[in-house]
Amino acid sequence: MRFQFDWFSGSIPSFKKHLADLRGRPSHALEIGCHEGRASTWLLENILTHPDARLTTIDIYVQESFWENVKSTGGLAKTQMLVKPSREILRELPFCSYDFIYIDGSHWTIDVLEDAVLSFRLAKVGAVVAFDDYLWDDPRWNQEGTPKDAIDAFLHIYRAKIKVLEHTHQVWIRKLSD
Repeated sequence: MRFQFDWFSGSIPSFKKHLADLRGRPSHALEIGCHEGRASTWLLENILTHPDARLTTIDIYVQESFWENVKSTGGLAKTQMLVKPSREILRELPFCSYDFIYIDGSHWTIDVLEDAVLSFRLAKVGAVVAFDDYLWDDPRWNQEGTPKDAIDAFLHIYRAKIKVLEHTHQVWIRKLSD
């Protein structure tokens, strides 16, 4: 595999812990923001191991190495990439279809909140949803806010419908009801 960046490896313990029950099952995962495919390839190799498991990724463009990295896992046939802004694609996907959703696209407050709200309807009851970069705040790129404000608002508004599983540099929740 060919990766230029590694923003994912530090999160592997959380992925193992919260997704262990999905391993080897015909699970469907949705990843918003896949970049080079580091999380995608890890999911394909470690969680989405059942022949009927599927991964849908969303990004606004395809990184040069993404498909080659996915191919090296043997998960090419399991993977679908949708190249469009998440705010558009998430409105087109089927409700209650995903066992896991990873929100790691735009880091701007409004975008993160919109991804969270739109993704919630796509998650099955019992599904796990993970938000990356809860504490991210890079002054070079945060002119439109940060994920933290959006995630905090989502957690507050949806508190009766979710269970918080982890609240650190990432936030992991389980959907309890629609």
